[in-house]
Amino acid sequence: MRLHDGSEAYALTDLCGPTEVGDELLVNVSAVELGLGTGGAHVVHTNLSSPYLGDAGMGHVMKARYLAEQLPVDASEESWERSGDGGDLGELPSLTGVRVVLCVLHSHALALAAATHDATGKAPGYVMTDGGALPFVLSDLAAACLERGAVADAVSTGQAFGAPIESVTVAGGVAALASQRIDRVIVSPGPGHLGTSSRLGFSGLDLAGHAAVLDGLGAATAVAARASSDDERERHHGVSHHTRTVLALSPRRTVVPVPAGVAVAPSDAGWIASLGERAVSVVPAALADALVRMDLQVTSMGRPLERDGQACEWLGAAATWLTAVS
Repeated sequence: MRLHDGSEAYALTDLCGPTEVGDELLVNVSAVELGLGTGGAHVVHTNLSSPYLGDAGMGHVMKARYLAEQLPVDASEESWERSGDGGDLGELPSLTGVRVVLCVLHSHALALAAATHDATGKAPGYVMTDGGALPFVLSDLAAACLERGAVADAVSTGQAFGAPIESVTVAGGVAALASQRIDRVIVSPGPGHLGTSSRLGFSGLDLAGHAAVLDGLGAATAVAARASSDDERERHHGVSHHTRTVLALSPRRTVVPVPAGVAVAPSDAGWIASLGERAVSVVPAALADALVRMDLQVTSMGRPLERDGQACEWLGAAATWLTAVS
């Protein structure tokens, strides 16, 4: 929407309710005032002309907890409790036979989903963590992937909200998809990943913990390497330090699909060798071609993903691993 001063804003109607021309709005301008790319627009906090009372018909799991905007949702774990399927606290669900790829970047995750669907005709599930944007609706790419069948179903987990399925945890989200016989799953933050030049200062670090839990439940896990031949920042040129850090902290059975027959930089060759059996060499799926066939426009850090050869090759390798028979 356009405000009276000509600036742009968006309203998350699940939180603030509907808005109409002439309404008086309380707007958060912080990100735009700081020149950050987070959303690229102001955010409507409250509709002062028509305060929203919420939807009393939702579940009892609160997301954005203890904020003024906290939102009740019907989480998948609550459904299990009501049905009796998850009521036995002595039993953990088994994810044996499920394959999960963990991605640092949201755009990479959904490009990987498109490549997986293109290669097999079978769409994976998508689990969005709360490491980036919390509202699922902010991702036009996720909506396009659901609409075009590149993603079979999607879950928002943790404090994230708004996907077709809500879950309290990433493991609960993967289990919810597995209960629908979706046994190929991609996990990543929403858009707006936060990163610094520090080894520990990036929001995707939590993927290592998710890999550990999923591994403990019997899932096969892999990390899709964040790699680039286009990124000018040294820490992200070639295989990013984000990937190396997540792998250093992940379970020993979490692997890295490596594109076979593709030339890599000497620094990457040494890192791959240090992985030992964790480096799985596979022929990469044609990710750039898959994006064209699915008519998906994917950008990463503002650049068209299909123009970044290394990114496509490493993500294509992850797609090949994901489609393999367990």
